[in-house]
Amino acid sequence: MVGEFLVLCCQASLHSLINHMTALLQISNLIFDIDKAQQLIIDDLTLNNGQSMLFCGDNASGKSLLAQIISGDIAITHGSIETSDNIALVGFSLEHDILAIDRHLDDSEFIEGGIDWGRSAGDLIGNDEHAKGIIAQLAIEHLIDKPFKILSTGETRKVLLAHALVKQPQLLILDEPYAGLDIASQRHLTDTLNQLMSDGLSIIIVVDFYHDDLPSEISHVVLMDKGRIKLSGPRNEVLASSIWHTANKTNITLPHHLPDCHDYQHLSDDVPLVAIKALSISYEDNQVFHDFNWQFKQGQHWRLAGPNGCGKSTLLSLINGDNPKAYGKDITLFGVKRGSGETVWDIKRHYGVVSAQLHRDYRASTSVIGVVLSGFFDTIGLYDQPSETQIKIAKQWLVLIEMSDACDKPFSQLSYGEQRLVLIARAVIKLPLVLVLDEPCLGLDNNHRAQILALIDYISRHSNTNILFVSHDSRDQLTCLSHQLDFIADGDSYLIKQRAL
Repeated sequence: MVGEFLVLCCQASLHSLINHMTALLQISNLIFDIDKAQQLIIDDLTLNNGQSMLFCGDNASGKSLLAQIISGDIAITHGSIETSDNIALVGFSLEHDILAIDRHLDDSEFIEGGIDWGRSAGDLIGNDEHAKGIIAQLAIEHLIDKPFKILSTGETRKVLLAHALVKQPQLLILDEPYAGLDIASQRHLTDTLNQLMSDGLSIIIVVDFYHDDLPSEISHVVLMDKGRIKLSGPRNEVLASSIWHTANKTNITLPHHLPDCHDYQHLSDDVPLVAIKALSISYEDNQVFHDFNWQFKQGQHWRLAGPNGCGKSTLLSLINGDNPKAYGKDITLFGVKRGSGETVWDIKRHYGVVSAQLHRDYRASTSVIGVVLSGFFDTIGLYDQPSETQIKIAKQWLVLIEMSDACDKPFSQLSYGEQRLVLIARAVIKLPLVLVLDEPCLGLDNNHRAQILALIDYISRHSNTNILFVSHDSRDQLTCLSHQLDFIADGDSYLIKQRAL
């Protein structure tokens, strides 16, 4: 009996080993036309059962496109892909598709109160026992009843991951899974992914570039460059190579002077940009602000720091004209109290904004230079005829963000990271009094991230622009920051403390 038992165990172990080494993904001779000038070419790529892989590379290197092709979201005509039918992709494209459905089904004009909040996080995830287990594993019970469309960037990422895991995929593809997550959530995600990989789930993670907080269970790394695999192999071998170290170097070039917006109006030096008195705001039973007082003075540059869902983005929307709850509150913007007859456009002309919400909403059919020019008019899309001077300034900003070659390209055809670069140029083109940067570097590779952060610091030194900055990424450091608002958990709400840096 013992001998028979050992034979059975050996057979089972051999079967497990063979199954583990079976290719879950096999790509051969893939050729995909990105546009008239670019192709994605993958000669050979294999991922075995139980292995996990990291795709990384510069913006527009093809990594997110490859992820969409593997998932089946984009069909190919040249080459072959053999993989599982049970693949889940979590990324900006999935978020876009979910929001598009909610916009299509929006019945706000027929609803009392005029707001159709769309599907909740719980509607997207499900409520059976399996779904409840995943919700508990990801610690997102508090998000279940919230409308998906109002979630912060980090909260959105958590819900989309749960939405994917409910399907029990054989291959899970995560495109920028850490985008917008606060520090605690990043650590929790890493622990969760390590556990899933340890349990045998194959995962492909797509990021701008490698960082030390990624899951230790990642077995293989693929470095993409201009639509091709530049380097691939076991993780330790790739990270030790000279090619990898060369690819990780950054090159920052700053202008001799900033393009002049020519016609921007400035305030008297003694007028605060923002003055808030005794602000209290709630959403249903959730107290967001209670008796909050704050002044944002000219010459100051503020960081807003706190966990996902604490109210940072809500505060930004209250002062940039996007939140109707600002009405009736004691909020003074640029010397004018809200509700004094000013229009939204009177407010917006002082702002330049980069945020995930703006990126979500910018769906107008516009060229790259059209998007940048729309910053002069604070519109989504270009509906006014720009002057020759404005066109010249827009082209100068495209040079500064290294996007001049894409000047006439449709904005919708850019990668997510390239789109974010263009939206940054849109925000800064008029050198606004206040530049609102809510996770501005989402989707940017290492080099573009360093370039943009250096450019923002340069703008703060050489213009009258004041910075409001939000980021959970430890790589996003600005030397210009002078003050900080800390959102500190206090039971079910948050205390907001102010300090000089």
